[in-house]
Amino acid sequence: MAEAARARLGDRPIDAVLLDYGFTLVTFDRPDASLRSAHEEIRQRLLAAGAGPVPSAETLLREVHDRVEREVERRESGGSLRELDVVSVEREAYADLGLRLPSPLLDEVAGIAQRAWWGGVLVGAGVPATLSALRRGGLRLALCSNAPYRPASMHAQLRHLGLAALLDGATLSSEVGWRKPAAPIFAACAGMLGVPPERCVMAGDRRREDVAGARSAGMAAVRTREHRDDPGEDDADAVIDRLSELPRLLFGAATEVAGVVAS
Repeated sequence: MAEAARARLGDRPIDAVLLDYGFTLVTFDRPDASLRSAHEEIRQRLLAAGAGPVPSAETLLREVHDRVEREVERRESGGSLRELDVVSVEREAYADLGLRLPSPLLDEVAGIAQRAWWGGVLVGAGVPATLSALRRGGLRLALCSNAPYRPASMHAQLRHLGLAALLDGATLSSEVGWRKPAAPIFAACAGMLGVPPERCVMAGDRRREDVAGARSAGMAAVRTREHRDDPGEDDADAVIDRLSELPRLLFGAATEVAGVVAS
């Protein structure tokens, strides 16, 4: 019987894989119809709560949801390492519409908006098989993502997509307060897994956030370019065209994604 391969990247033993989310495990397509329906539901909920003069669903979508999205994009493009306080942005956006929502109501309507995105997130075709193969090889797996949205909503999204069951945990920038490439988010993720950084590899599509960030935290790094190739120089330990190549990269040329056993 063949002996199970031990994961390595070059000369480095690997016990855990940290995984980026967007354009590594999933892709996104804005679900406009779902967002419109969600904001009509939010409007009805605000009316029922007596929140005050409530504008149209279209106005709520544009002035709250899309305002939050613009702030998220601005934070990302600006390169700030401190994560955005999404709750404060939401609260201010509603206040500018004349609606001052108590925290439980704000939490409720934010959850409705985020659930509308579930239909717009697509898990890569080979992702479940790849994650299962890595876990069968004895590796611990965790999401390590720049995700400024409410942690409860993000963890619910992972469960809905079936990814939570394939991971040992998830570390989100909204929980840590720092965005990749800042060291604290990598340290938090490795600590959650109970694996030293030097025995971790980060797999993601971004040279700065995923590769440079991981290397500065003492981790190995693999860059994926299946859904988006980030131009520029990097010092990734390896570059792969598809995430499904990762098991073979770590376990050897004879490794089968379905079995992760070296011949």
